[in-house]
Amino acid sequence: MLEEVKRYLAITWDEPITNDNLEQIIKEGEAHLNEKVGVSLDFDKDLKARALLKDYCRYVRNYTLEYFDQNFKSNILELQLKYAIYDNEEST
Repeated sequence: MLEEVKRYLAITWDEPITNDNLEQIIKEGEAHLNEKVGVSLDFDKDLKARALLKDYCRYVRNYTLEYFDQNFKSNILELQLKYAIYDNEEST
């Protein structure tokens, strides 16, 4: 995921501190989105969740994280509904 996020953010250099920073941002983004959606998302399989995670990283990188939830409210809601429906189908 690190290399994909670096490509998305147009980071072409390779420095340990940058990589460590981005790995931490990715972990925080995964935790944030898992909490918002209410399930443990599989960012490798769910392409919408993966795209949202990359946008989360972009917002952190640009110091605009306070706008992320507001600007991606519909995307987060879409994932919430998707997994709520999926969980209900498994229960029946």
